[in-house]
Amino acid sequence: MIRLIGILLLFFAGCSSSHKEKESAPIINEISANKIAISADSNSIDSVNKLAAEEWSKGNYQKALNFVTVAYEKAKFINDEEALAKALNILGLVYWRLGNNVDAMECYKESGNLAAKLNLQRLLGLTHTNRSLIYKAQHNYKMAFFHNNKAIEIFKKSNYYKDLAIVLNNQGQIFKNKNTIDSAKHYYLQALDNYRKIDYKDGAAATYYNLSEIYLKQDLKEASLDAAHKSLFLSFEAKSRVRISEAYQQVSVVFEQLYQPDSALYYFKLFHLYNDSILIANQSDNLAKCQAELGAEVKNLQIQNLENEMQLAQNRIWLIVIIVLILLMTSAFFVYRYLSKNQMKKRRLEIELRSSKVILAVKEQELKNYIIDLANKNSIISKLQSEITKDNIPESNDLKITQLLEQKILTEDDWEIFKSRFMSIYPHFFTRLKHFKTAFTEAEIRLMVLIYLDLSGKEMAKTLGISPQSVRVCKMRLKKKLQPEGFDSVEVFLPHLTKEA
Repeated sequence: MIRLIGILLLFFAGCSSSHKEKESAPIINEISANKIAISADSNSIDSVNKLAAEEWSKGNYQKALNFVTVAYEKAKFINDEEALAKALNILGLVYWRLGNNVDAMECYKESGNLAAKLNLQRLLGLTHTNRSLIYKAQHNYKMAFFHNNKAIEIFKKSNYYKDLAIVLNNQGQIFKNKNTIDSAKHYYLQALDNYRKIDYKDGAAATYYNLSEIYLKQDLKEASLDAAHKSLFLSFEAKSRVRISEAYQQVSVVFEQLYQPDSALYYFKLFHLYNDSILIANQSDNLAKCQAELGAEVKNLQIQNLENEMQLAQNRIWLIVIIVLILLMTSAFFVYRYLSKNQMKKRRLEIELRSSKVILAVKEQELKNYIIDLANKNSIISKLQSEITKDNIPESNDLKITQLLEQKILTEDDWEIFKSRFMSIYPHFFTRLKHFKTAFTEAEIRLMVLIYLDLSGKEMAKTLGISPQSVRVCKMRLKKKLQPEGFDSVEVFLPHLTKEA
């Protein structure tokens, strides 16, 4: 019995320590390893800052944050104010992309103060540009113009074409937000001229994106589509996931304005695919921990040594470990049973989920087959109608044919049968549709059901006994009804009727 208790103590102590290592080791070990690998000179810190900037421009915020963490810590350690100013500016860029404008502005302000002190004109101009971006997003156009014009003045004197192009593009955006379209277009074209001098594809992609929006506001749809395609092409060449995502979205918007829904939907799906991949890549636990730690570092520049606090906490940890081991000894058996039951329940739920998916697929196929049967009935009726017009039907069959022709496609009986089958698969569909703010006609409801079953336009027209043009007109009418409620198309609206509450 004593040996069994000893084994349990060793097992749970190992599990506890192993779990803590998995949580904390990636951040501490990665930063420590990088500190060891980088020599204590300014050139090595500059190279890490450049790597951070490159990863940021590609949308890899996790990697950018890891690099800038190393550069920031090393610059503080050797008291290199120039490298520290650069790291703070890049850190502000990461915070800005993550939506933390308060900390981003603090980073830019501190970086700008150091740049002015050390006469680093280019870095000072960059901090003015970045502050202008945040003020622009907050609709504080007075301060946005102030910082942006400061940046333009600095970059024009020094012939920094890339930085000048970026700040000119930002000037265009400020005018665009103020709805001064001609001025915005003027600055965008100036930005493109400067980008061509240094072949900066990422910046040119962003400016073409903005120019596409301007052309669209001027109702120059073909020019807008051409600018959006150029933005997408340059984004791929620059390998920037953020720019690719933005370009896909703009191409989709332009195609929608050109009344090409298939192309618009195709690019809209690609936009969501890229956007989701960026969000997933930048929302890990490691990113959140790094962001929290660096936020504390920026606000508390006087904190130099955390090792003493860790030593003080270690004594408390030993006491906690002893208490935890005693609790684990008494609760080990109950925890094991609880985990076993949860595992069995999980497996049972997985089996039920797979079965439900199979049943759902079968029922959906039955609905589609039922619709196809109705469509085939329509073809037979149409054929009989053409034969009657030719007067080649025997008189003995006149009564049967007349009765058949009196049937309508998707009659009330057909509709009720189909509706009951549909409700058995999607029980919330008609209830939510009935309580929706916008009222729909019976014909529109039937069309929405067929759209949800993923029938083509021709199949829907054949089933309902109308022309494909009528189907398209009805879909456009539905879209106009749904747009005030925040839905861009019928296809976007329908999943809201079937998802679980």
